[in-house]
Amino acid sequence: MLDNRGDDIVRQEGVIALVGPTGVGKTTTLAKIAARFAAYHGADQVALITTDHYRIGAYEQLATYGKIMGCPVKQAHDFNELEQVLYQFRNRKLVLIDTAGMGQRDLRLYQQLDNLVANKRLPIRSYLVMAATAQRNVMQDAVKHFKRIPLSGAILTKLDESVSLAGALSILIQNGLPLNYVTDGQRVPEDLSVADTLKLAQQALSVLGHRDKKDFVPQSGRSAESAYAFE
Repeated sequence: MLDNRGDDIVRQEGVIALVGPTGVGKTTTLAKIAARFAAYHGADQVALITTDHYRIGAYEQLATYGKIMGCPVKQAHDFNELEQVLYQFRNRKLVLIDTAGMGQRDLRLYQQLDNLVANKRLPIRSYLVMAATAQRNVMQDAVKHFKRIPLSGAILTKLDESVSLAGALSILIQNGLPLNYVTDGQRVPEDLSVADTLKLAQQALSVLGHRDKKDFVPQSGRSAESAYAFE
């Protein structure tokens, strides 16, 4: 039931924005994806942009990652600056945009999201970053607000800190959000991997007593037990 788009950020390239609530690990995740792309195509083919001018040290954190990888980092304070910076990076295969983390009910969030889709000539694919440690209702509320713009997929972070994945996977299924990557630590880029949906489902269903995962066979139908596990 989980839609898995795999490594499509690295494969398809283009302009990518990571959006999501505050504290879910967008900046670190963005650095991991940039390093993954650089390993395949070279650091001279990737560039980083931050639109976060609210959090102290936001630019400096991303600039440090950029310096280590050898790729440029720019800051954009508004839509016009974002357009200008994107034009400067027009020859890069991948441009990653780190957006400011804001609460779902922060009015500035809507302005930031609208800026990402304001210019139809600059197609920006947006991916929602959510922490697997968040409560299910909190994640649903985040999806509701961030769906103000088209979402190309999702990234789950902090799997190493999560007790149960059922709630997070349930939200993805319920909202038809494809899952691309998962992260399970702070190391860049080691703690990022392409989502293995069968493995994640097995972890979520382990609460039902599937202790021997080797004997677990995915069913085409949705049993009452399986449905309960994701509630």
